[in-house]
Amino acid sequence: VNYGLTLPLPKPLKTVLRTFKHYNTYIQNTFAYPQLTNGPIEGLNNKIKVLKRTAYGYRNYSHFKNRILLMMRLYAPNHPPKIAVS
Repeated sequence: VNYGLTLPLPKPLKTVLRTFKHYNTYIQNTFAYPQLTNGPIEGLNNKIKVLKRTAYGYRNYSHFKNRILLMMRLYAPNHPPKIAVS
């Protein structure tokens, strides 16, 4: 029963509701496509952070970047593969 009294919402609750309204489409997409996650990216970031902690002795950034590319198997050689001729 509503007696005509309306209580104002607390400011933190208004902030939460505004955030939900702003990200409503994205929240609905997470339920519509549960197989899509950011897990692979999080795993990549974690491996880079572990490498950064353990390999602090690189002389420059390019060596560190090359090590990340090799570790993640993202390195592609610039030359075409050799074809064996029989």
